[in-house]
Amino acid sequence: MDVAGGEVALTGAAVGAAKIVVSGAGIDERLLAPLHGLGCRVVSIGRKETPTAQALRHELADAVAYLHGGEEVVSEEALELADGLRVIAFLGIGYETFIDVAAARRRDIVVTNTPGRTTDAVAEFTIGQIINASRRIPRHLGTVYPHWSGAEELPDELVSKKIGIVGLGQIGARIAGILRLGFGCRVSYYNRTRREDQEMTLGVRFRQLAELAEWSDVLVVMVGNAETVGLIDRRVLARVRPGSILVNTARASVVDPEALRDALAGGRLAMAVFDGYYQDSSVAKDLLNDFGDRMYVTGHIASHTKQSMERMVRQAVDSVVNLLSGRPDPNVVIRGHI
Repeated sequence: MDVAGGEVALTGAAVGAAKIVVSGAGIDERLLAPLHGLGCRVVSIGRKETPTAQALRHELADAVAYLHGGEEVVSEEALELADGLRVIAFLGIGYETFIDVAAARRRDIVVTNTPGRTTDAVAEFTIGQIINASRRIPRHLGTVYPHWSGAEELPDELVSKKIGIVGLGQIGARIAGILRLGFGCRVSYYNRTRREDQEMTLGVRFRQLAELAEWSDVLVVMVGNAETVGLIDRRVLARVRPGSILVNTARASVVDPEALRDALAGGRLAMAVFDGYYQDSSVAKDLLNDFGDRMYVTGHIASHTKQSMERMVRQAVDSVVNLLSGRPDPNVVIRGHI
């Protein structure tokens, strides 16, 4: 095995004997053909249930590459026996939530992701959840009469809502464009770096985070990296207007769960919408028990459509082939200490 400049090269005999692990449901096996073309043995796991750390440790013990398309967390324990693992190709962009970055670095594992492949899928899903929450559609499913007690219970049209977006990256900008141009909503945003180009193109306004929370009827969370954990905290949620809606289709960890509980209990938030939920949090369990009818939670499905999955798998497969062939890859996010 040759290693140079962060890229990994396997020579002929090594490639032929190599194992590549692929995890997750919804992956079209035909898209994995280039991996077979390397002469590698491709093993699929996690089709029906998420593998445990112990099961993953067993599978990765003799693997050279790992295409991560499931919900499993790649912990220190999972990597304990993975001395030959050189590449983890993550489907999506939020790899830090699922991969122990420090452990990967210590083991000189190159990690890639698939940016820009889920923009339409996540934007579409987020808009759908804004409408779901605003109109309380799930509450009316299976009924033939709305059972409203008065006019005050009638929902508002989306055009009447002021939408605040936290994070105006590629997906955030797509959501803003749909809301502004498609529905005629007023949209403001907060971003660590001001996006004056998007302000002109989309007709959106920059506001500081606390001001945005106070201004918005619907606050959309569209950021998600290690630096944004707990960004939406008590100080932010204390500023939201009573009856506001929080929609988080990025990462659960961006919203402090205790602050969320207080905001729901105090009525400042009428609804909270999450795609993907907190892990190992007793407060999070209490949230579902105490506010189940005011929380819509889905299992990290916003980015999963046939089209987006195909784009992500093709890109991840290309990354594995590039790196195992000794070529540079544009989607490397962790180079370890190689």
